[in-house]
Amino acid sequence: MKHSIPGKPKADQLLPYRVALAGGWGDHNFVNFLADGYVVVVQIQPTVTFHDRCGICSSTRQLLMQKYPQGVPDDMDKYKLAAELYYWENERKVPIGGSQDAWGSVYPGINLLHYDFRHHNGVLPKTVSSILDRRTASWFERSFWIVDCVGPRPEGYNPFDGGRFATKRVAEQLGKSGQDCFAAIKTRDVGRLGASFNLCSSAWRKMLPAIFEHRTIEVPVMEKLRYYQRKYAGAMPSGCGVGYIYVASSEPVEGGFQVKVNLG
Repeated sequence: MKHSIPGKPKADQLLPYRVALAGGWGDHNFVNFLADGYVVVVQIQPTVTFHDRCGICSSTRQLLMQKYPQGVPDDMDKYKLAAELYYWENERKVPIGGSQDAWGSVYPGINLLHYDFRHHNGVLPKTVSSILDRRTASWFERSFWIVDCVGPRPEGYNPFDGGRFATKRVAEQLGKSGQDCFAAIKTRDVGRLGASFNLCSSAWRKMLPAIFEHRTIEVPVMEKLRYYQRKYAGAMPSGCGVGYIYVASSEPVEGGFQVKVNLG
């Protein structure tokens, strides 16, 4: 999975990817209307070629490449750029995406995005808390694994098929998973990191069951997820329709590969 990417445009070699950890969907106002959202996003270097439609926000990255083929200028206001990127991408997008994609694409390091419905109707983060030190990033790189065992999101997939069941209790659980995840990374606690993944997965299953089970998904997602949750500190899907499984572990993970945090 880890390899060089020769022959690509310059921006494809420069622009990072983002992974969204615990708290995802807290950037949507149907959730943060009920309780504040806390979403953890990590910007990673393009040392891996990811599948499209797998929750790594490849579409957001492609839009950035179109706008800035030579890479994003260092002196740009990050919050303003992320807001513009969010609105650019969602001009014609149905269903509308969350802004964590844009913020994870623009902000280096490990970031906790806080969403308050009273701030821009909950679609843009109120605050961004960042971890940019190499020691913590190195710990995360050793403790975070990605498993490619599910495949790209199928055509015809919609996370809202079957209904959405956001309640105040589930929204609070989701927000707690994001806060716990960020705290675990700050304190370098792999057990707590895994627990935050499991807590987030539980909230997602209650709120949007189609994340895991949908007429277009042929892979036994829950069976695979439970395997990694039982064997390691914790695990969660990479996004809607799954794509990848993220695993927290201080030991090598079966079938897993690691990433490099981009610190800017």
